[in-house]
Amino acid sequence: MIRTALRNRTVFLLVLAASLAMSLLPVLWPQLDIAVAAYFLQPEPPVNPAQWMWVELVNEHVPNIFRALALLSITGWIIVSLLRRSRRAGIALAFVGISLLLGPGFVTWAVKEHTLRARPFDVVQFGGDRQFTPALEQAQQCTDNCAFTSGHVACGFFFVSLMLLDPRRRWRWIATGVVAGSLVGVARISVGAHWLSDALWALPITLLASGLVWVVLSYVYKYGQPPGKV
Repeated sequence: MIRTALRNRTVFLLVLAASLAMSLLPVLWPQLDIAVAAYFLQPEPPVNPAQWMWVELVNEHVPNIFRALALLSITGWIIVSLLRRSRRAGIALAFVGISLLLGPGFVTWAVKEHTLRARPFDVVQFGGDRQFTPALEQAQQCTDNCAFTSGHVACGFFFVSLMLLDPRRRWRWIATGVVAGSLVGVARISVGAHWLSDALWALPITLLASGLVWVVLSYVYKYGQPPGKV
């Protein structure tokens, strides 16, 4: 058990490090953001996902689906805790609910409010009246629901975090999360709602938030509760 936990922690940190390395690419070369956005926002792009039905569904419904999942998980956690049922069920429900509210929810919102980065369809390069700002630089180009980072994409990448709950299937969760986050990223970038860097930074931000929740819950359920059912 200890060896498995250590290996899983190591894998989690490696995934986090890799996500940070990928996210730094458009920071070092801001022209990547412009180039990717220009591909999709040109008058007749060779591939135009913005017209695909699944892209419309993702853009419209992903946040609401994950908000509902978070609230259901929190409700389930409260019920399980009051009834003093399985600790495993309790920590799983708490992890999913709190991590979603913290990472794709609060932290993403807080970063948006701090950076105030304009979305691609709002900048002058693509017909808007605002200025492009490189990732990680604070701007004054947006007043509400800004670009950096993407809450939609963070929801997709959240599945990577489930490796903490299910170490035996960690590679499946990593693959599922990377694929889900990438698809949601394409959906958001293709309609001009987000830059490439907005999508890439959603992964390390989500992992950091989920990792913090996991550390706190692990401590609470190990030391903060009386013995009960496992």
